[in-house]
Amino acid sequence: MTKKYNYENLINDINNLDLVAHRHSLVIIKNKDKYLLYDDERWQCKLFINYKTKDENNETAIKEALEKDLQLDTSTINCEFVTSRTQEKYSVSHNENRIYNHNLYSITLSKLPAYMKKDNFVINNKHYYWMTMDEMLSDSNIKEKNLEVVYFVKDSIS
Repeated sequence: MTKKYNYENLINDINNLDLVAHRHSLVIIKNKDKYLLYDDERWQCKLFINYKTKDENNETAIKEALEKDLQLDTSTINCEFVTSRTQEKYSVSHNENRIYNHNLYSITLSKLPAYMKKDNFVINNKHYYWMTMDEMLSDSNIKEKNLEVVYFVKDSIS
């Protein structure tokens, strides 16, 4: 005898889905033809800036995180949602395939601080790099570990 699918089954399925998807906001800061990446210690790879997606006030949380991480004034940060994508990809830090829901945000800074005008810089013990899309696509480490995300950004932000 087959059980009927009911409300409780639906809620359980939704909750299980939520446990599978890892929700992150990709924060894209662009200066001319270069994108800001940072050296992620766990992944041992240069990645786009990213934060766990908040259920409420995510854009405010992103601006506050950028203020802290990059020593920016939130009044100089414009944060705009671009698109979202759910995709399965290999997690280097967890050694398994995971399902990620990436919210893509384009960040515009009304004033780029002098320290951010260098090709690379360190703030709060985190190393940041400006890279073109071609440089990212030529980097074997980025290609191996994060190519799907690079293509997502390339396809979504010109």
